[in-house]
Amino acid sequence: MKGILQELFVQSLVKAVQELDSSPTYRITSVGLEHPQRVPDRNRARAPRLPVESDRVRVVLSTIRDCRSLRIRDATERLGIPHQSLNALFQYLKRKRLIAKTSNDLHAPYSLTDDGHAILTEMTRRAA
Repeated sequence: MKGILQELFVQSLVKAVQELDSSPTYRITSVGLEHPQRVPDRNRARAPRLPVESDRVRVVLSTIRDCRSLRIRDATERLGIPHQSLNALFQYLKRKRLIAKTSNDLHAPYSLTDDGHAILTEMTRRAA
């Protein structure tokens, strides 16, 4: 302990203060208060990047969530995004496993997966 305490003195992180009964008491200094190891919030790592981040993706995922399920054709009308662009985006979201068809039918609508709900929630939280 003496070695550790001595190192804290050398770095000016603590100082000794005499108490009334002449026993040493140690107090943290202003330098010690600002030390990075003392302030854990300062050194927190950033949250990992989400698999998708664009506002357009957030709008599409929100629209699917609000409608519970949505076909590409209906999303095109609702969002005003060209069909070809939206089709590519849906395929991308499907590969990321954020959306899935509600059935095996060719014209079945898409709905959010559990991962899709979680990502949309986190995107919304980060955008706030």
